[in-house]
Amino acid sequence: MKKLKIINTVYGDATGGRWQAVLDIANTLTSYGHEVILLRGEENAHLSSGEWPIQVIANTGFYSLTAALKVRDFIHQQQPDIIIAHSGKAVWLFKNAMIGMKKKIPVIAVNHSHNVKRTIRADAFLHITPYVQELVQKLQSDQDRENKPQMVISNLTYLPKVEAKPQPLKDPVTLVMLTRMVPNKGVHVMIDALSILHKKGVNFKAILAGQGEMLEQCKAQATALGLSEKVQFPGWMGGNAKLALMQQADIIALPSITEIQGIGILDAFAWGKTLITTDDIGIRQTAKHGINAWCAKAGDAESLAEGIEYLISHPDEAMKFAQQGKKEALEKYCFEQIAKKHQQLIQEVYHHYHC
Repeated sequence: MKKLKIINTVYGDATGGRWQAVLDIANTLTSYGHEVILLRGEENAHLSSGEWPIQVIANTGFYSLTAALKVRDFIHQQQPDIIIAHSGKAVWLFKNAMIGMKKKIPVIAVNHSHNVKRTIRADAFLHITPYVQELVQKLQSDQDRENKPQMVISNLTYLPKVEAKPQPLKDPVTLVMLTRMVPNKGVHVMIDALSILHKKGVNFKAILAGQGEMLEQCKAQATALGLSEKVQFPGWMGGNAKLALMQQADIIALPSITEIQGIGILDAFAWGKTLITTDDIGIRQTAKHGINAWCAKAGDAESLAEGIEYLISHPDEAMKFAQQGKKEALEKYCFEQIAKKHQQLIQEVYHHYHC
């Protein structure tokens, strides 16, 4: 097995799952002995890379000549074997930077949205879900579909270091959300669903954790609906606070209106928690209704409330969903399993373009 030098890069706003995926891939590849160089633009200066050192080259747009020249110099300095690009901007920047270079470094595109058209120039593809693969392949020529390496590899989850076996639902149940408070995450839909349940006399406790532009709006919504005694908004929680929150949860809610996949789904599986989510196409790539989750209609508070009430009323089914999710976390989505697939892809890409 050849140890490779890899530039792992993202441009454009990487808030949320995209940034986590950048760091996760760096971790998986270094676990196989590869050298990984992180590179970002100035627009992501607010994001922490933890213990990872990170290089910064500013980019003003898809066609920035100045940025392309700087990246070209960076490529000459680093002499990488592979480039992993987590956005259309990153793909374009590196492909433009290598125009006219004798030695072309293969660029692997990782799409974190369903707007994939600007990544088609890449030399290989890591598709987070089968649906992303479908979108990319619709835009590819027959020749590119046949000749450019590509694999479907999910985002990953880290298995808890504490015991996290599926447990029976408590009475009252504790519903937990841990998310960014932004429109597509469906927090406002969740609050409406909780109001429906409260009016029906369903007993519950809800903890909606996270920060974002809609936090104050959601707090006001909950107060106006008479949920002040039922719903808590503790803000963003990490470290030991997140661990305690996940241990307290009976049901994890991910009521997103749109998602690419939903890392929260994988975290619920890893913790052995019952999951209620939606039927958005991105979510349905991982959450399967009636198998490992309950999938309500996206954006529909009535449907979400019905799903929560069903799980509370059918604890045996709720337990089966949690058990199946935990099984999938261990067999498909944990660090070790995804790391193997990352390793397989980069070796395939390297040998495809260097042999």
